[in-house]
Amino acid sequence: MNKFKAFLKSNVMLGILILLIIIFGIGSKNFLTAKNLLNICTQNAYFIIASIAVGMIMISGGTDLSTGNCMAVVSICMAIFYERLGMAWPIAMILAMLVGVLLGLINGISSDLLKIHPMIVTLATMTMFNGIAFTLSESKSFFDFAPEFVAIGQGYLGPISYPIIFAVVIALVMHFILEMTCFGRFIYAVGGNPEAARLAGINVRRVKVVVFMIAGFIYAIAGLLLTSRGGSCNANTGVSTTFDAITACVLGGISFIGGEGKVKGVVIGCLILGVLSNGMQLIGMGIYVQFIIKGLILMLSIGYDTYSKQAKVKKAAA
Repeated sequence: MNKFKAFLKSNVMLGILILLIIIFGIGSKNFLTAKNLLNICTQNAYFIIASIAVGMIMISGGTDLSTGNCMAVVSICMAIFYERLGMAWPIAMILAMLVGVLLGLINGISSDLLKIHPMIVTLATMTMFNGIAFTLSESKSFFDFAPEFVAIGQGYLGPISYPIIFAVVIALVMHFILEMTCFGRFIYAVGGNPEAARLAGINVRRVKVVVFMIAGFIYAIAGLLLTSRGGSCNANTGVSTTFDAITACVLGGISFIGGEGKVKGVVIGCLILGVLSNGMQLIGMGIYVQFIIKGLILMLSIGYDTYSKQAKVKKAAA
């Protein structure tokens, strides 16, 4: 019985995802089609990728509010390298990804030097990166990308789009890093109890900085994938991703306190939000109603996370 309860508790979000699919399948005849379900996965592939990076930061005990703005800066840099500087698109893409690593390094080092919570630091860098994106782009949009680059976001391998393949590969790689490597165990240790991790010989500062750098690299992939799929970018590309990614992570069981969570949960959280958006559109709900519902979901998720932590503390003290 205890094992069954533990199974239900660990898979409650998967159950909610299945329930939502059934509800919207009943509500709209166009929802439960292979084309629409694959479309949901394709549209949310970049979002899943970015959310996995946010989840890793949250597991390490931090929070990143600059996610979407990092994606925007990377996309603008890709456009500048390719269109204005005349670089070959693969070189421009690689350099843009290195820009993402640099932005992550800025977040990590700033948080370490200022000795304050990453949420506050990334609130500041969010504004900085936003200004950088608008300055570099001169508030203009870019459209003239190489067909080969655009094909990355719009191409298919059989019935499966390239963005889905990218999302699956990155999810598997990050699952391996977090679950199967020493560095992954360091991330959980630092997020769970940084002082105990330090006493155990883990370089807490280095782990947190490297986590932000890896996240910056993953944000870059997400931003470039979004740009490639749309065939254009501007200073607002991906900006709305930030709070949706945090919502998906909390939905997927990533704790705000740190030290807990799985890549699988983040993916499920993203799919829940993707199914909600798609399903609500198909049954005729307005975009503003969707904002309200997403806000309520985030608030309830945070409340549940806080309640769970308090219950664990009481149980341990009993």
